[in-house]
Order: sequence, then structure tokens, then C-alpha cells
Amino acid sequence: MKEGFVLTTTELWTSNDVVHVTALGLDGKEIYLEWDANSLLNDIPSLYEMSKQALTQASEHRADMFAKMKRQIGNDFKAKRGRKPKNN
Repeated sequence: MKEGFVLTTTELWTSNDVVHVTALGLDGKEIYLEWDANSLLNDIPSLYEMSKQALTQASEHRADMFAKMKRQIGNDFKAKRGRKPKNN
């Protein structure tokens, strides 16, 4: 099986029962794909749900990473704050 990563779609068009897609891959090379229109139409609900799920996972991961960074910064700069106590 050949694998690729579609970074962005550059062209979409149709012919009889086929959806054609030209896209740019992560490496900048052009990718050409053809889908059976009926199969693609049947997959759209799942593709939509999976896309939402992937975006939610990315958002949660980003939030976790920022929370971790905030804790690390807090630990790195733990020090007494304010003025030094006066020796009376």
C-alpha cells in the first residue's frame, strides 16, 4: 500500500461516477487521487466525524502541553516573592 499525507487540496473535479482530487503532499509534491463517487458519498459522515475528533484531540493535546509548560515555568521560577524580611 502506498501512503501519503495530503497537506492541502489544490483541485477538485468530477467525471462520470468519479471524484478527482489534486493535492499537495507534506513534501511539496503533487498527489493525484480518484474516488468512486458513491463510495466517497457513503464515507462523508464518517470522514466528518473523524475530522472533528482529530481536531478535538489536537486541541486537547495543545491545552495539555500549555498546562505542562505553565507548571514547568512555575517550578523553574519558584522563589520567595516580595521584599526580604527585615532583621529586627
